[in-house]
Amino acid sequence: MIPFQERKKLRKILYSKISLVILAVMLFFVGKGAWGIHQKAQIAISERNIAQRSLLELEARTVELQASLIRLKSDIGVEEEIRQKYSVVRPGEEVVVIVDDRAKKSENSKVGIGNWILQSIISFFGF
Repeated sequence: MIPFQERKKLRKILYSKISLVILAVMLFFVGKGAWGIHQKAQIAISERNIAQRSLLELEARTVELQASLIRLKSDIGVEEEIRQKYSVVRPGEEVVVIVDDRAKKSENSKVGIGNWILQSIISFFGF
């Protein structure tokens, strides 16, 4: 019967209010630590995703810059870049301005009705 009585004492100690409170406090701190680790893991995952997107953007930019570098190594590429940045032309070249008829008509439609009548009369008589 001695082992039975020792079990009874052990149960009495384990199931006492103090030991249950201590166990609850320990469980609280362990849970709080686990929750903190979980939050840090979520932050790390989101930062990793941001870094991966940034890496992809930088790799695309690298490809663009390498293509631009290859283009600038040729004489035609250098000439295009100079013409674009400094608006220069070679000797003997001229600038041609092309005006769209629709743009001209829209300008005429903005003219007042009095001017429109005057222009109609002038064009009718052929002046």
